[in-house]
Amino acid sequence: MLKYYITTPIYYPSGKPHIGTVYTNIISDVLARWNSLHGNKVFFTTGTDEHAQDVEKIAKKKKISPKEHADNMAIPFKETFKKYDISFDKFVRTTDKKHEKFCQELVQKLYDQGDVYKGKYEGWYCNSCETYYTEKDLEDGNCPLHNKKANWMEQESYFFKMSKYQKKVEEYIKKQNYITPKNYQKFILSRMKEGVRDLCISRSNSEWGIPLPFDKKHRIWVWFDALPNYTSSTLNTDKKDFWPADVHVIAHDILWHHSVIWLSMLFAAGIKPPKRLLVHGYIKTETGDKMSKSLGNVIDPLQLIKTYPVDSVRYFMIREIPLGQDGAFSIKALNQRHNNELVNDLGNLQSRTLTMIEKYFKGKIPRTNKNELVKKLNFKKINDLMLNYELHNALSEIWKFINECNKYINANKPWELAKNNKKKLEVVLYNLADSLRIISILIEPFMPNTSKTIKQQLGLKKKENFKDLKFGLLGNNKIKKQGYLFTKIEEEKMTEKQVISTPEAGHYIPYKDWEKMKFRVAKIIKAEPHPNADKLLVLLVDLGKGEQDRQIVAGIKGTYELKNLIGKQIIVFTNLQPTKIRGIESNGMLLAASFKDKLALLQPDKEIETGARIS
Repeated sequence: MLKYYITTPIYYPSGKPHIGTVYTNIISDVLARWNSLHGNKVFFTTGTDEHAQDVEKIAKKKKISPKEHADNMAIPFKETFKKYDISFDKFVRTTDKKHEKFCQELVQKLYDQGDVYKGKYEGWYCNSCETYYTEKDLEDGNCPLHNKKANWMEQESYFFKMSKYQKKVEEYIKKQNYITPKNYQKFILSRMKEGVRDLCISRSNSEWGIPLPFDKKHRIWVWFDALPNYTSSTLNTDKKDFWPADVHVIAHDILWHHSVIWLSMLFAAGIKPPKRLLVHGYIKTETGDKMSKSLGNVIDPLQLIKTYPVDSVRYFMIREIPLGQDGAFSIKALNQRHNNELVNDLGNLQSRTLTMIEKYFKGKIPRTNKNELVKKLNFKKINDLMLNYELHNALSEIWKFINECNKYINANKPWELAKNNKKKLEVVLYNLADSLRIISILIEPFMPNTSKTIKQQLGLKKKENFKDLKFGLLGNNKIKKQGYLFTKIEEEKMTEKQVISTPEAGHYIPYKDWEKMKFRVAKIIKAEPHPNADKLLVLLVDLGKGEQDRQIVAGIKGTYELKNLIGKQIIVFTNLQPTKIRGIESNGMLLAASFKDKLALLQPDKEIETGARIS
């Protein structure tokens, strides 16, 4: 079993995590889960970088200690990552005593061997990103990342002889192809040609931070404290065999820190360097502005998932933005991918397949040895794209297979086979069900909750991995269909509507709004009690030839006995937006009249073709 160690940067707890923070962790989580499905033993770390000067400033304003502020802020980071199904193994906090001890021992080693000396720092510094800048780095005197005035700093400090390791760092970056994508590697090597200066690694103007072991008046510079979290989490612990890290995942604003500074520190300390630095772009607004907490234009990831499922956001972030490039976050684009690719493609495939198994085989998956669909899957291509960190293209290739499955339904027309070719119907529905099983494995790194739901509805209990991506492993299971995987989300219309009102009529609706409403005669073919509600029933209704059966939740329990509902024709509002009612999805609404405690279903006054339109 191979070991795989992946890290995210650790984040300043100056404010709550934003969508860019989540994006980094989604990328890392996808790679961690992908490697786990290959059978590798994965170690995945994330966390908070708590000794920043901004933490001290915010704590003073709140009249609490910096440690108390850091403790409070670690909670929303953990909460957000858990809600987004980030499967981290360790949440790092740099205020942890073991980490602080590791950093002090590292700095002491460098000092003892002559790689740290005392001097005077004079230059520009940004407190928000804790970064030193030269005059030419600034934009009109502002930090290029935060657009805030940089501060001129003069103080006695300790310096790390980073210039001593320039050649070794350059050689390693070139030989290892350390930085992905290549354009970022070219940028760093080009910048290094200008010369690498020694690095100021201490400050004496603050009491917040890890004390230098050889001069307690100084605190270790925050980056010289933060970067070693990757080694303090592994070396000298039971995870020591995971070092060196396979991948550090970062945004490109901290590229210099994770390439030149980090590699120089490791070479000086005699520690093996990490294998790969994977750099992604910024998440920008629709207008192209960078999102950041300091600019106040961030998207709250927890607010976002009040409207959109977590898996929809995860899918969108990976599919929409090629890794390494900057990408715009657009609610409209998220909505389109959710409705078109998740609802229409994957959601419909799952719903159509399981509905037909339920209808034609009483919910038992039929068996066949004939592979007509799974053979069209090109897993090697998908895996090669993942190895090349083309996550968006890998997802696109998975979607090609999903679309092949939908084409397979349309080409074979199972509803016609049900009339005259039951043997072929068995072949078609088994191929579709087994393809859903395989899709559930492939999408697990990207959409873990959706993958889990598909597995549950297929009656799967065994944990599967990429070794199980082969035809014929699905048994004669009893399916457990419970509605759609995803439901359509309509874009909110913000235009003001003028409404004419009278005391008698209340509020009228325009005739064009009435025309949008679709009603049909349906026949109840299944009725059972709602598992989470006393007054609700879960109905399965037939909408006629060529239409899929629909699941509807209705509040009619107690008025009708279950056995008397079967075969009854009712009127159903068919294009009502699907919704979950007490945990069960409802895809329409039956019409009923009510008066006080009485209720009566609306029905045709005589037998009529099931599926007949109401007008």
